[in-house]
Order: sequence, then C-alpha cells, then structure tokens
Amino acid sequence: MKNIIAKILFISSIVTGTVFASNAQIVNRKIDTLNNKIDTVNVTRIAADKQKAIDNQRTQSEAERKKIEKAERDALKATQKAEKEKIKAEKEAIKRQKEIEKQAKKLEKAEKERAKAAKKYDKAVAKIEKIENNIKKQSSKIEKMEDDLDKKIRRNRISDIDREKEIIKISKQQIKLKELERDFDKAEREVKKLR
Repeated sequence: MKNIIAKILFISSIVTGTVFASNAQIVNRKIDTLNNKIDTVNVTRIAADKQKAIDNQRTQSEAERKKIEKAERDALKATQKAEKEKIKAEKEAIKRQKEIEKQAKKLEKAEKERAKAAKKYDKAVAKIEKIENNIKKQSSKIEKMEDDLDKKIRRNRISDIDREKEIIKISKQQIKLKELERDFDKAEREVKKLR
C-alpha cells in the first residue's frame, strides 16, 4: 500500500508538476506575449515620439530658417537704407560745402568791393584836398596878379596894351579858378555818392 500511495503520490506529483510546468509555460508565454506587446507599444510610442521630435525639429528648423531669412532681409533692407542715407548725407554735405564756398566767394567779392570803394573814396577825398589846395594857390596867384597890376597902374608903370594883357592873364587865371571850383563841386558830389 505504501507502494501504491507512493506511486499515486508520484503520479500525482508528476501530473501536478506537468500541470504546473504547462501552467508555467502558459504563464511564460503570456508574459512573453505581454512583454512583446509592451515592447511593441514602447517601440511604437518611441517611434511616434521620435517622429514627433523630428517633426518639431523640422518645424523649429523651418521657423528658425524663416527667422534667419527674415533677419537677413531686414539686415539687407537696413543696409540699403543706411547706404541711401549715407549717399543722401554725402550729397547734402557736398551741397552745403558748395553753398559755403559760394558764400565765401560772395564775401570775398564784397570785401574786395568794399576795399575798392574805400580806396576810391580815399582817392576822391585826396582829390578834393588837392583841388582845394589848387584853388587856394590859384586864388593867391590871382590876388597877387591883381595886386601887381594895381601897383603898376597906381605907379603908372604900365601901358594900356600891357594892362589889357595883364587883365587877360588874370581873366585866364580866373577861368582856371572857376574850372577848379567846378571840379571841386564835382568831386564833392562824388564823395557824397561814395559814402
């Protein structure tokens, strides 16, 4: 009996072991299947995440590329605008320089004209003074000639013809005096005009 019990136990242990072994295999298969499903889900999720990251990177790269292109266009526009402003400023500077040179020439011309006018004025004043001196000399000369004639007439030392000659000489000198006075008036008007 012991033998039978031992056999039954042995058989039951074999059956139990076989059942356990087959259950273990089933469980292992299920675990492997689950692991495969988890791996597939993980691989799929990883692939999707990778694709999403690639798409995001592409989008970011595209956005960055567009930003860079926009920045390059803006920089080019700014450079062109700065170049135009520079050219405009250079033209303005040239224009201002020409205007300054023009003003300098006008000032120089005006200064020359002032100097010329001052010289002309000084010359006219000197001419007046010279004419004035000549008038005084001529008046003195006429007075002297008249005095000499009077002396000769008082002393009866002159003939009628000589007297007439002396009167003509005095008249000529008086005409010169009148011409000098006329020149003096003309020179005075010129001085007034030059002031």
